[in-house]
Amino acid sequence: MKSRYLLLAMLFAGLPVGAAVAGARDDVKAGAARCDSISDDHTWLNCYYGAAQPVRAELGLPPAPDSQQHLVPPPDQAAAPESKGFFSRLWPF
Repeated sequence: MKSRYLLLAMLFAGLPVGAAVAGARDDVKAGAARCDSISDDHTWLNCYYGAAQPVRAELGLPPAPDSQQHLVPPPDQAAAPESKGFFSRLWPF
């Protein structure tokens, strides 16, 4: 019986770490996708390296140079869907 509780505690303890990694990875993927608008291969590669900054920070690696980080285009604020909350999905009126 105690081993079940221990297993559950270990599972729940690992959830926040996995969620944090997935968030940083998603940020990197989104940033890298925004680099696709750059046609020059050298500049695109520098942008790609700059987009990887969220994971570099989580891993404790030295930050990418500012020149690379500034190449990543900002997310398009107009394209972000507006969240109306949980109940709007249940009651759309």
